[in-house]
Amino acid sequence: MPQQIPSLGELEIRVLRLVWQQQPCTERQISDLIQRERSVGRTTVLKTMQRLERKGLLVRADGQSPVRFRAAVDEEHLVAKLIRRFVQQTLGGSPGPLVAYLADSERLSAKDVEALRRIARKVVGQAGEK
Repeated sequence: MPQQIPSLGELEIRVLRLVWQQQPCTERQISDLIQRERSVGRTTVLKTMQRLERKGLLVRADGQSPVRFRAAVDEEHLVAKLIRRFVQQTLGGSPGPLVAYLADSERLSAKDVEALRRIARKVVGQAGEK
């Protein structure tokens, strides 16, 4: 895995998410899934996967034919780094706007709300230790 997380476009992130779900997987499998969502040429998906491989985020599975890809980075680890970068670069280091967005979001499931409660308890516990 690369030390620094490279910048990622929307299609690159979508491809990575599908690879995490399907791995090991072929370019054809990922192309078929992407094309169900939007009109994207197969060569565009292939180029995206090759770009992710050059960035060190995808690797080829050994000895597989057709070529199968795996993610070279754990999903939770990468997503956490992307969120951290978003908070630092876009929100000026303050997670407040993100928290406000989540509080106003009508798309949170009961599971999401419980996860937020666990996070809040952890943050309150850490604040009490200081």
